[in-house]
Amino acid sequence: MKRSAVAVVAGVLAVLAAVVVLWPRGVEARPHLAESGGLRFELTPTSTRSGSNEFDLRITDRSGNAADGDVTVEPAMPQMGHALAPITAAPQAPGRYRVMGVDLFMAGQWEITVSLRSERVVIPLLLT
Repeated sequence: MKRSAVAVVAGVLAVLAAVVVLWPRGVEARPHLAESGGLRFELTPTSTRSGSNEFDLRITDRSGNAADGDVTVEPAMPQMGHALAPITAAPQAPGRYRVMGVDLFMAGQWEITVSLRSERVVIPLLLT
């Protein structure tokens, strides 16, 4: 009886340890940087989980001065053949933009193309 109780406790502990180790975690929403010929783009998602998302964008020239103009964002998941229609970013302050209501409906590697004037960058974004 004693051995079976120890075996049950050990089994439960093993299952709990496996759940803790294997439980899916979101990747920290951190700034993603990219540079083009004359601009520096910093994209920060509000979440790294699939579903509805928002992005904050900071765009500067190489000297750190705010870059202004019409900014578009084009999310795509080329491995799966998915692409969303271009979204116009809303200006918040000089060089700062917000993109809302981006439906990144599937976990995996997305590519976020950001364009300002003739400058374009592709920023990889991994979603869980």
